[in-house]
Amino acid sequence: MFIHNFKYSLLLLLKNKQLIFWTLAFPLIMCVLFNMAFSDVTEKTGKSDPVNIAVINDDDFKSNSIYKDTLKTLGEGDDRVFNIKYVSSDKAKKLLEDDEIAGYLSVNGDDVKVTVNSTGIDETIFCYVIDEIKSDSSVIKDIGESKIEHEIKNGNMNIDYEKIYNDVSRKVLKSDVSIKNNSSDNMSDFVIEYYSLIAMACMYSGILSMTLINYKLANITSVGKRTSISPAKKGGMLLGSLSAAFLVQLFGLLLLYLMMIFYVGVDFGNNLPMIILISILGSISGLTLGIAVAVFFKMGENAKTTALIGIVMAGCFLSGMMGITMKNVIDKSIPILNRINPVAMITDGLYALYYYDSMDRFIINAVSLIIFSAVMLIISWRGLRRQRYDSI
Repeated sequence: MFIHNFKYSLLLLLKNKQLIFWTLAFPLIMCVLFNMAFSDVTEKTGKSDPVNIAVINDDDFKSNSIYKDTLKTLGEGDDRVFNIKYVSSDKAKKLLEDDEIAGYLSVNGDDVKVTVNSTGIDETIFCYVIDEIKSDSSVIKDIGESKIEHEIKNGNMNIDYEKIYNDVSRKVLKSDVSIKNNSSDNMSDFVIEYYSLIAMACMYSGILSMTLINYKLANITSVGKRTSISPAKKGGMLLGSLSAAFLVQLFGLLLLYLMMIFYVGVDFGNNLPMIILISILGSISGLTLGIAVAVFFKMGENAKTTALIGIVMAGCFLSGMMGITMKNVIDKSIPILNRINPVAMITDGLYALYYYDSMDRFIINAVSLIIFSAVMLIISWRGLRRQRYDSI
């Protein structure tokens, strides 16, 4: 039954010209348009320049050794990430107004704020680096408090608090993510825009799986009526449809990568295998999302398609695909949204490959995509098993 359902589903997809256009041809068209748009504003060769930023050099910043030492390291050497100006608050605002810097950092106790005027590549780098330092700072604080508590429990009242936090800081900052400007000589700054296109193409794979599942539902098609009363196992039916949609999606991704590499000239460097891996995981999450929408949304086929596209576009918006500022707002205000947003997982994983030497952040996003796909697949399977109709 699995093989039969797989073949039938594959033929069904390949005969749907409108579906093939939107899931296979549309990303290629967008890739061509991206190339036409970016070819006039950026060169495809040349090493990325350090990002110009400012830091408000007040007492709060000077007393925060984590930010002070980390930014000092990131602003030194030939492979530095930032060109840093240490200035007053008024001077930082003036530099930003005159577009001489991508943004500036202000520290007010535990409140660390990044101020930018736009959502370009430089602003993205600045925001992500500060987010990483914030994460390190939280780890250092937790470990330091734990060590102090341990000393107190052991009866040690002569605690050198500064020494404890300095020791923890050195260990965390030494072992954690190393950020530096290691961009390829042939890598365009606008490669991040193509990463966004990859993420969108992955999530639009849900249209494939949703179309196949709709044909299996009794309230949508006559085929679904026969399927609902057949003794066929719903699990095998679900996996057969998902496998066919996955095969078509892989073919679409292959075309997209060939277009980017040989036509556009995007150089993914040594990261290409990992980019392909997270693209596959992202495609699976898109497929399982499409199945869930087909099963649980009680509406017509066109309405389901509209709902799925709306969900994907909302995920793109919240993940910062239309501007990194929104992602920062969501991460600070409602962080759980992007923790369950598969689009954010894909783009964040791709950003991690581009900006960081460590694979830790990439692995977290890859595992999150696997968990998301498993949850969607399980609830869809259970939903299909429980569906009942008064009359078919």
